[in-house]
Amino acid sequence: MSLQDHIHANFIDAIEAQRGAIDQLAEPIARAAEMMVGSLMREGKILACGQAGSRDCARLFASLLCNQHRQARPGLAAFALDGEAAALADDCDPGSALVRQIECLGHSGDVFLAISGTGHAPALLEALRAAQDRDMLVVVLAGGEGGALADALREDDAVICAHGLSPAHTRELHLRAIHSLCDGIDYLLLGA
Repeated sequence: MSLQDHIHANFIDAIEAQRGAIDQLAEPIARAAEMMVGSLMREGKILACGQAGSRDCARLFASLLCNQHRQARPGLAAFALDGEAAALADDCDPGSALVRQIECLGHSGDVFLAISGTGHAPALLEALRAAQDRDMLVVVLAGGEGGALADALREDDAVICAHGLSPAHTRELHLRAIHSLCDGIDYLLLGA
């Protein structure tokens, strides 16, 4: 197989992974978007975080809500938490830094979005529990079956399990889910 054929096959695999995820992801993404809009309409906010590459998804999500996704609209209250940066400044581990940020910024009725490729990030699990202690709603975007993060959710929380055939496909599905969440939020706030 030539390199060009190999690249072509990778694109086809990614397209098939997204096509296969449509039915699996539509309902939980819609539920999460409704939770987020409900919080925003009550003057709440969304705190998002992830580790490694998922941190970039959290930053993108917050940026798209604060600025705009597809059309101009007022900014929405969304923040990307960064435990790594806080850990450097505070000389503490990333997990406790995320917890501290949630304790400072999170309030009852806000939404905490935890993004993890595996669903087993210990720092995110600590942050999720801190969000629950603050009576925040929680949305988990994870690979596989959601891992420990999904297991820690309450009945009113939501999990979006987007699992590809490879870590790269999972990251691509997470990016698609982030764009779908933003699009769903805009749809609920602004209409079609």
